[in-house]
Amino acid sequence: MDFIDTPGRFGSLVRLRRQALGMTQRDLALAVNVGERFIVDLESGKPTCQLGKALAVAKGLGIRLTDRTAGHGPMADTAAVPSADTLPGPDDAYPDLPDLGDEA
Repeated sequence: MDFIDTPGRFGSLVRLRRQALGMTQRDLALAVNVGERFIVDLESGKPTCQLGKALAVAKGLGIRLTDRTAGHGPMADTAAVPSADTLPGPDDAYPDLPDLGDEA
C-alpha cells in the first residue's frame, strides 16, 4: 500500500483517477464546483491548496480517505473523539508537564 503523505502524491492520485474516469481538468472542476486553476494546482502538488476543496475533489472522484488506526492497534483507544466532559480543564490541560506554579 502506498501512503499519501505529501501534496505531490495526493495530486498524482487525483490526476490518475481523473484520467481513468476520462475527465478533463475542466470537467472535474465543473463537477465539484471549484476553479480549473485549483485542479491544476492540486494535481501539481501545490502544498497550499485548500483542504476543503481538495477533499471535495477526492470525494467527486470516488477517492476515500480513511483513518486506518481507528478501532485497530495501539492507537485504537486514542482514535475516539472525546466528549466535552472528557476534555482536560484549564488546570490539567498539560497533565504530563510539571506544575511550576504561578509566574506572576
